[in-house]
Amino acid sequence: MKAPMRFAPILTTLVVAGTLAGCGGGSEGAAGQVRIDALFDNASFVNSGQEVRIAGARVGTVQGVKLTSDRRARVKMSIDSKFAPFRTDAECSILPQSLIGEKFVECDGGTNTAPVLAADGDDVPTVPLKNNHSPVDLDLVVAMLGEPTNVRLQLLFNELGITTATRGADISAAIRRANPALRAIRDTLDVVSTDRASLGRVVDAADTVSAELDRRKNDLAGVFDSGSQVLTATSDERQALDRALATLPSSLAALRPALTELRSLARDGTPTVRALRVAAPPLRALAVNVKPLSSSARPTLRTLASAARTGIPVIKRTAPQMARLRRTTAALVPNVPLAADLGTSLVDNAFPENFFGGFFYNAALATSRFDDLSHILPAHVNLGPCMTPATAVQSGCSARFADDGTGKDITSQQPNAEQLADLNGELTRMLGRPAGAKTSPADRKAGR
Repeated sequence: MKAPMRFAPILTTLVVAGTLAGCGGGSEGAAGQVRIDALFDNASFVNSGQEVRIAGARVGTVQGVKLTSDRRARVKMSIDSKFAPFRTDAECSILPQSLIGEKFVECDGGTNTAPVLAADGDDVPTVPLKNNHSPVDLDLVVAMLGEPTNVRLQLLFNELGITTATRGADISAAIRRANPALRAIRDTLDVVSTDRASLGRVVDAADTVSAELDRRKNDLAGVFDSGSQVLTATSDERQALDRALATLPSSLAALRPALTELRSLARDGTPTVRALRVAAPPLRALAVNVKPLSSSARPTLRTLASAARTGIPVIKRTAPQMARLRRTTAALVPNVPLAADLGTSLVDNAFPENFFGGFFYNAALATSRFDDLSHILPAHVNLGPCMTPATAVQSGCSARFADDGTGKDITSQQPNAEQLADLNGELTRMLGRPAGAKTSPADRKAGR
């Protein structure tokens, strides 16, 4: 009975192998550490102080191993909080660190899209058994192979029969967890089962394609015949093809600068293309409206052509005037800055306001006097001896009013009585009524 007792752990490992890695927020342990557990079918040779790794880097240590009520191995781990929380799809494996049987726990914290691994009741976050696996130890396999073949087979079948009795489902699950390839196959089959409706449609479509290919087999034969002819022609020109292939590297080298420039052009033209894409709908609407616009504009263009035939001779006749206007404009060009300065100076000195507001306003006020019949225009007549018309030069009169050529100032001369009588008579003759006669209302109304 010594041999069966010796190989019992080996058979137990072969039948009940699997691993599960714990990932989650974890409860706080030492400073900067979190507590996470993982359930395994078999945690042999796993002891306190062994390493816990993620992606090959050490992130924590094993705090201990505890047997659960359902005879599973709970591996307690203390992990750096920077690698928490673990996710629900996290997984762990117990792997050999050396040939002497020392182990370490390798974990994968899961994907960011999966929910955070939460604690169950008072326990810490625990990676479930279905996510973990533990390979068979190499030393157990070697020890088993040391016995004679008949003994090994006897032990194998005896222990296998005892172990598998009434536990087929558990053994099946343990075997799938023990071998990652079986687990991957199971996942693949699950995906295939989920998409079996799509696979059915693919099979139906493949059947349709096969039937169509069978119906067109003569066409396919023609395709193969054409392919044979193409290959024959290619074989006949193989020397030319060889020369072309030989010169291809140099051609590509010469083409590389052009391709570089083309890439730069494409990069620089990308914003323009994007802008054109934005402007495409308005341009399309404009193109649609061009035809109605051209149809509506056709009568106008005919009228414009008739007007052009009439106007062209007129324009030709105005050509000399336009030439003179062009010369005048060219001559005025140097004066434009002076005119601009003049206009600026006039505006700055309030010339428009003073001219229009002062001159015209005061002129309007000067002519706004009126009597009981109408408005009148007042006039101030300077009476003097030189005001009567004469055909000869009068002594003491000068057209300059201020100097008669003798050096005397005639503006200070006062008319004598005789001159005033002559002046009064001349005015009476010009006005057509006796001197001293009063103006009647009818004459005033008539403007006399």
